[in-house]
Amino acid sequence: MSKILTIGVLGGMGPEATNQLCALITANTVVSRDQEHIPVITYNNAHIPERVAAVRGNKGALDPVPEMSRTAQVLERAGADFLLMPCNLAHYFIGDVQAAVRIPLLNMIEETVNYTVAKYPQCCRVGLLASTPTIECGVYERAFSRHHRQLLVPDAREQEDKVMKAIYGSEGIKGGRKTVPRNLLSEAAEHLVERGAEVIIAGCTEVSLVLSPEGSPFVVIDPLAIIARVAVARATSDVMGE
Repeated sequence: MSKILTIGVLGGMGPEATNQLCALITANTVVSRDQEHIPVITYNNAHIPERVAAVRGNKGALDPVPEMSRTAQVLERAGADFLLMPCNLAHYFIGDVQAAVRIPLLNMIEETVNYTVAKYPQCCRVGLLASTPTIECGVYERAFSRHHRQLLVPDAREQEDKVMKAIYGSEGIKGGRKTVPRNLLSEAAEHLVERGAEVIIAGCTEVSLVLSPEGSPFVVIDPLAIIARVAVARATSDVMGE
């Protein structure tokens, strides 16, 4: 008997991006009544230790993997058939988290790269707006290099003064602000386009909250929107006979 699968969302990195992903799952599900929606179990665990310090190997930094793995296990026990993780940087640890559960953990980075290559096959240069550790750990660079695409990132000063300030600054997205971060990130994206970027990846889920494909003068690719569509397709594939 066919059934709709249950999605588990390993959230809290950050909490608002987690909520945005759940909203996107709902928005991408075609239904005529409540009962046709996909079951989604969300653990918005904001107590997962900071990923930035851990990826950089800062002295005294807490390892986020144990709490990420525990969160994944809670979702598995609650009945999730597969998991999503709405944090780009957290995918640096995806292998360790996947090893802690028996159900699949979909890879948002790989899905974003696959979408970009398929949707824009002539695109050779991809711009990335992401936190500095996401750039440094190379999760996007390695994925795009397998498809022979060049990754462009802001220079060190612009990365600090615009991108990191937009995400983590006193008026940043992590603090619930939107207007100043949107302006800073738009400027950084425009400079990448001037350097030859043909598309812009919103490579931090906080960036996804303020830069949208609609209304931007450049092409914005939102990993949250992509993984939401992939998840909906996977959850309903048995029902649809795919």
